Amino acid sequence: YANMILQEGWLADAANQAYENLKRIRFREGAKFFQLHVIPVKNYTHKSKYVIPIKPSPNLPDIQSIYWYASTCFFEGTVLSEGRGTAKPFQYIGHPTMPKNMFAFTPKATDGAPNPKHKGKVCYGFNLSGTPEQVLKKIDNKVQIKYLIDAYKAFPDKENFFNKGIDRLAGTDELAKQVKEGKSEAEIRKSWEPKLTAFKKIRKQYLLYPDFE
Repeated sequence: YANMILQEGWLADAANQAYENLKRIRFREGAKFFQLHVIPVKNYTHKSKYVIPIKPSPNLPDIQSIYWYASTCFFEGTVLSEGRGTAKPFQYIGHPTMPKNMFAFTPKATDGAPNPKHKGKVCYGFNLSGTPEQVLKKIDNKVQIKYLIDAYKAFPDKENFFNKGIDRLAGTDELAKQVKEGKSEAEIRKSWEPKLTAFKKIRKQYLLYPDFE
């Protein structure tokens, strides 16, 4: 769902709506509906940059991790470390069996990740960290799937690269299928277009601020 802020990625299908269970909890616990009052922000557009003063999660410790999250959260649906247990969660990506000439890091127990993937083991992979400006340039206002594709290509045990969580994270089973089939980044992006075009028309009715486009 976070990816839709960037107008990128798939629309969640019925089988992979990650927040479906919240609806059941809401009614079971007797939660009630309330009116939502929106207070518009002056001089704000969707291109406005905003640095969150308080980290929203122990695993999103800085603005760089927040910027990367919509792209690298997909690694939570793989056997690779997504950087939890390091100083750069969602910026360090890797696995102990990846090529040893790649960037190396070792996940350790932290307050936000007491038992991260591959704790205490040297992982090899990608270092996506940098200054906020460098990270924004790398992301280019898109959901970057090239690192997922590159990691899959470099991973020796492709049969076990993805775990069951990937379909929920993507909102569809299409992402894992496309990566396994060797689809290019351009081909995967093109597959989003029909549903995204329809979504953008609906979305336009509810925009409060000037949009990206």
